[in-house]
Amino acid sequence: MAGATVPQKVKSNTEHSDEMEPLSIFAPDSTALTMVQHSPLWEFWYSADGKLELISDACTTICGYEPKHFYRNSRFMEAIIAEEHLPVWHSLWTSLRNNEPYVEAEFQLRLPDGKKRWMKFEATNVYSSAGTSLGIRAFCHDITKYKTIFQQLNHVTWYDSLTQLPNRSRCLEKINSAIARSTTSGKWDFSVVYLDIDRFKNINDSLGHAAGDAILHKLADRLRAHTYGHETVFRLGGDEFAIIVEDTTDNEAVHRFVENLSKHIKRTIVWNKKNIHITVSFGIMHGEPNVESAERFLQNAHVALNHGRSSDIDSISVYNSQIFSKALKLISMELDLHNAILNQEFFLVYQPVVNVADRSIIGCEALLRWKNGRGQIIPPDKFIPLAEETGLILHLGEWVLREACSTFASWIQQDPEFRTLKVNVNLSARQLSDPDLPDMVSRILQETDLDAHYLRLEVTETMLMDDPQHSVATLHKLKELGVSLCIDDFGTGYSSLMYLQQFPIDNLKIDRSFVNTIQRKTADYEIVKAVIALARALDLTVVAEGVEEEEQRIMLEVLNCHYAQGYLFSKPIPPAELEILVSNGTRLTPQLPYAG
Repeated sequence: MAGATVPQKVKSNTEHSDEMEPLSIFAPDSTALTMVQHSPLWEFWYSADGKLELISDACTTICGYEPKHFYRNSRFMEAIIAEEHLPVWHSLWTSLRNNEPYVEAEFQLRLPDGKKRWMKFEATNVYSSAGTSLGIRAFCHDITKYKTIFQQLNHVTWYDSLTQLPNRSRCLEKINSAIARSTTSGKWDFSVVYLDIDRFKNINDSLGHAAGDAILHKLADRLRAHTYGHETVFRLGGDEFAIIVEDTTDNEAVHRFVENLSKHIKRTIVWNKKNIHITVSFGIMHGEPNVESAERFLQNAHVALNHGRSSDIDSISVYNSQIFSKALKLISMELDLHNAILNQEFFLVYQPVVNVADRSIIGCEALLRWKNGRGQIIPPDKFIPLAEETGLILHLGEWVLREACSTFASWIQQDPEFRTLKVNVNLSARQLSDPDLPDMVSRILQETDLDAHYLRLEVTETMLMDDPQHSVATLHKLKELGVSLCIDDFGTGYSSLMYLQQFPIDNLKIDRSFVNTIQRKTADYEIVKAVIALARALDLTVVAEGVEEEEQRIMLEVLNCHYAQGYLFSKPIPPAELEILVSNGTRLTPQLPYAG
């Protein structure tokens, strides 16, 4: 396209005979030229050989360059098009030269001030009625505003607003691309890594969602900094993220990468002058030809994560068929759990707590049991962890507390013997982290008309130390209601004396793992002795769990342990049996070895 001057005025078409055709499109009358030059559209006229014949004055307004630049340099348009869009411009002209009747393209121009502006270029090949080329007429429109809005909408569609990471939809698209590439090449050289923050709900509940958002933002930064490539880290939602590792069939290398990443993630995060420590669990799904969908890859990686976390937090687990089989069983049990709640398949049994010296009953512990629709008794250690993981424990825990309080309140009204006893109810980790727990306990006490001093709530040492500051605050709120508080399984966790003094507790339960071997292992005897001495120093009562032999009871009595529970005295029994024992003032003599 050589440089050209503006064509001179030619005769109007009306001066030609009807048989004559214009030789080009560049023979308008003065009125037409005036209209072109005053049009807000940026218009180009090219001759049949591609020579620029006319460019409208609107170019100055739209792109900042005057018409003279385009007339002087036939390739000036190429000079101001963004380099990455030059192939689009060249392809457009190739199509025009190949007699395409209409073409269009979008590209960016560089303005004199260095900024860029989006343009839409439309061009039409013009022909005479005889089919002779008369040239090309084109228009350029400023579409910057449209493009900006489109990009914003596109960002909202494909990117997470908090972390600015690509979102779940984008992740699935990227996995699908990896599947398509691997299917073609036969080389499954990618892995999907699923990760989320351990106990993230506790952070939100104790420190607030602002802290949670700050942690998610910091985690996203750390993931970006220690991964590679474009769009390899994705936020799936909540505290869940995914990483796509490509171009490697070395599964061990992927595992080492995840281990190294985990170390960087676990560095302390400072928020609002508080040091927050986080751990993250990972699930890995390596590329496999028999897994055909992106959703399945993500799901399998998530299944692996949950499998690893079921035994420990801060875990790294790789998906395999055994994990899948176990996951199916868990899904089945989760459905059964939901149905069990609807069908009222749960019930309570009560294990007496006795005076070590005279074996008199001084209280009881309410224990949850599940008899499914097939008549099978499901052990608590099989369904409680799943209920914790799924959140159903909140519903179950509330039901247990209401049922125990209601039953105990009715016993007190019917039998004065119960007025000297207490009922112990266990709280779960999810309940302890729930900010509504104190209100829920208060509401149930009012609904069941049970005086608060009859209720003792049990929490484990490990639960307390997950977030000691939150635990202290929650326990004080519960204590204000008038209930008693007990640390269960004491000795199995790690609690400093400083925190133990801060917890407003009344009672310690020595874990059965120490009591079971007290007569055989000197170390366990010394631990039990030390716990009892510590309790006395803190003015706490002590209950020894899991007492099964008379020799153990005697040793506990010598050590001045106040109370105990275990199969030596009674297994957990139905409410009606406990009611009879208490009403008769029964002192629990040693039981035969329990074979159930």
